[in-house]
Amino acid sequence: MVPARYAFAAFLGLSIVMPVHAMEVNHASIVDLESAYAFETGSWQKQEIVWRPEWVMRFASGSRLTLIGEGRLDARDELDPGRPDQPFRARYNRKGFPNDHMDVELRELFLDHYLGDAYVRLGKQQIVWGQADGLRVLDVINPLSYREFILPDIEHRRIPLWSALVEFPLDVWTTQLVWVPDATVTETTLPGATYSLIPDPFGDGRLQVNRPDSLEDSDLGIKLSSFQGGWDLSLNYLYHTIDDPLIRIDAAEQRILADYNRSHLIGGTASKPFGDVTFRSEVGIESKNRLQDSVTGQTTETGIGSYVLGLDYSGLTDWFISSQFFQTYRFTRTDNDGASNEQITFLVRHEAMNNALMLEALSIYDLDNEDSLIQLEAEYTASTNVMLRVGADLFFGDRVGTFGRFREQSRLVTGFTLSF
Repeated sequence: MVPARYAFAAFLGLSIVMPVHAMEVNHASIVDLESAYAFETGSWQKQEIVWRPEWVMRFASGSRLTLIGEGRLDARDELDPGRPDQPFRARYNRKGFPNDHMDVELRELFLDHYLGDAYVRLGKQQIVWGQADGLRVLDVINPLSYREFILPDIEHRRIPLWSALVEFPLDVWTTQLVWVPDATVTETTLPGATYSLIPDPFGDGRLQVNRPDSLEDSDLGIKLSSFQGGWDLSLNYLYHTIDDPLIRIDAAEQRILADYNRSHLIGGTASKPFGDVTFRSEVGIESKNRLQDSVTGQTTETGIGSYVLGLDYSGLTDWFISSQFFQTYRFTRTDNDGASNEQITFLVRHEAMNNALMLEALSIYDLDNEDSLIQLEAEYTASTNVMLRVGADLFFGDRVGTFGRFREQSRLVTGFTLSF
């Protein structure tokens, strides 16, 4: 916990010291108040207030420093109870927990600068690859937080990492080089939390996370992107740690083990508008992943291919409709599980009252498990800095499915956002 407190102290210190040397300082803050009620269990999941301050400082050299913090106070403390040990986070990427109901975090801190034609970004940041909405094929540089499963916007679920990005033109291509010496991996809540994905057969939550070393196991990547013949194209390569662990149960020691492996990811994207319809595609192949047979528990090493095909339609005034098909294919299958998994998404968004009211419905359906998640949301912009919202997150299906396991956690959500 000490490094997290130091990081947040540095965040506060920089917010005071750096403006003295900056030519221009801009500040903006967002405060979210939100409550979620699980009607199946008759209990509140959260009653929280989140403050997200942001400072942007510009210097005479042309450099720009961006600093984003996050502070959360949750009266319920059900989603991530107590003061978790944060075994999934690297030492200098941890939150601070002043008490059981509060956490603070240096969310992002990065410096932007141009060196000739090269653009450089250094610091704690999000690096986003890919074309898919919500379904990750190439967008795997930053791990995710599963504090609320996949319910919040992915921007808030990504965990920013200490990393370096360089981007420069190369003929008709734009080249992006990425180095990530931060071994933080996907963060699921520990056994006992509302949306925990970790089994706990021993009832004591004894978890051992064999997380990789930050420097020795750095992630390295290159992305080439171009716009040719109306097509937005990219080619991607990443040598990285698979952020989702292999979970093993050690019955003799009564421990839950989370292990990780390295892999080469090769893929690309292609998208193009055709009138009112935009076609999007994304494909990626991981050289190595490990899977467990759902019956025997035997581990199998395999390459995995994934792709997303999407269509977006905007031909109706104030309407946006989008659908995606997602498939993963395991080149070596286990004895008791299928070789592939498929999901489809369907999104409808409508704006009314001169764009003051936004209505949205998102459905994700797992074709193999025959379970689904439906998210409904209405947002009303009451003024330039106040937005009200109500919604529902509804899980359906069998308890062993991707979404059905949380069907008792279906919830109603209400809240508002204040910006200043």
